[in-house]
Amino acid sequence: MKKLFILLFALTYINAANLLTYNIYERSDRVDVMLSFDSPYEGRITQKRGENITILTLNDLTYDRLIEKNINSDILQALSIEPIKDSMRVILKSENNIAVIASKTIDGFGLRIRTKPINIIKKTNSSLSKRTIKSNTTPLSTKPSEDLIDGRYLSVIAFLAIILLFMFWLKRKVANKTTELKNNKSWLFKADTKNIPNGEVNVLHQKQIDNTNSVVLLEFQNKKYLVMTGSSNLLLEKFSKDDIKDDSDFEKAFEDNRKKLDEYLKIQQHEEDIKEDYRSKLERY
Repeated sequence: MKKLFILLFALTYINAANLLTYNIYERSDRVDVMLSFDSPYEGRITQKRGENITILTLNDLTYDRLIEKNINSDILQALSIEPIKDSMRVILKSENNIAVIASKTIDGFGLRIRTKPINIIKKTNSSLSKRTIKSNTTPLSTKPSEDLIDGRYLSVIAFLAIILLFMFWLKRKVANKTTELKNNKSWLFKADTKNIPNGEVNVLHQKQIDNTNSVVLLEFQNKKYLVMTGSSNLLLEKFSKDDIKDDSDFEKAFEDNRKKLDEYLKIQQHEEDIKEDYRSKLERY
């Protein structure tokens, strides 16, 4: 009989989970204590609360060390882990009353102990104003943690919202800049030019900038226009009929407008880069 008792005790000890590590995560509204086990924890958890102290007893759990740690938080000030036979006690000390919620991970290899402050309601009855130690043993919730990934999704949604607002702002800025350049009281073809006789447009000179855009010198109605054509049309400068007579004059006019041309192309390229970066981030998420 004695050997049978020893054998049953040994089997119980072997089947019990062991605590491997603990981690403390401090936030402004809570303090989380994460426990990690070497096997799924199936034991019973009980709670005992007193003035400025909460004791959690985790049955069927072993640990070989005594842990005492101070915590720099307004919610929780000290944490102790004490092994007792085949169980373990987690002692939480706080200056104010706190709520304690224990949640196991889905696989059972982890346990989160979350502490939050409780709003204290002042009672007018003097007999109820005295604090007493509550020694009722209450099983704690062991439901899987439901908000471990909430913060991750919220951060992704917030990031995408910021990107969308930035894209909307940049698009309006580029559109205003383009309108300002085009409405410089010197654009090529106004609404009434179709009724003007001899409205033929002649291409005098042309210079390729890249695979999409070119700079062209046009002649229309005894005036010459230096414009960029391609992904969009942009008037760079207007000349009289006697200006820009040969290739050298055209090259000089092109170089004189290089700064305005580069600025416009830079705005276009920046807008395309932002769109491409936004599309790649959407694909990743």
